[in-house]
Amino acid sequence: MSYVETACRCVLGIVFAVSALSKVRGRAAWSRFTASVAALAPAPRTATRPLAAAVVAAEGAIVLALAAGPVAPVGFAMAIGLLAAFTAAIVRAYRRERRVPCACFGSGRPVGPRHVVRNGILAAVGLAGLVTAGGGPIRPAGAGIALAAGLLCGLLLITFDDVADLFE
Repeated sequence: MSYVETACRCVLGIVFAVSALSKVRGRAAWSRFTASVAALAPAPRTATRPLAAAVVAAEGAIVLALAAGPVAPVGFAMAIGLLAAFTAAIVRAYRRERRVPCACFGSGRPVGPRHVVRNGILAAVGLAGLVTAGGGPIRPAGAGIALAAGLLCGLLLITFDDVADLFE
């Protein structure tokens, strides 16, 4: 495992864990999330709840795969794929001028270009982790720094909407 892989696992792990938990933390959060799935996904209404459950399950599976060393590359690949699907849905809604609230972290802001940028950054993190996976042994001090950097970057990406608001 390399230091870059360690940081990338931390970034994506925290982002997908918080994302999944924010969607299932209560009845109201789940209702907001299923409503956003219905508005974003080109699927029949009867598929909304199963699709929403599949998204949360996929996010949880990514977190577990990233936490388990040997299957971390699978977690990176799953993250990249899920982010691509999210981005396609966001772009589709934005092009159709639909103001669909983002239910990723509970912000509720309408999806748009900033969410595409955030997903692009996360996909790049996933790609960096995938490319660097399986490196040699790492030292505890370096691992601590990589984890701290990953945690900080993950928290910045979770609060990306708020950070972007500061610069508008």
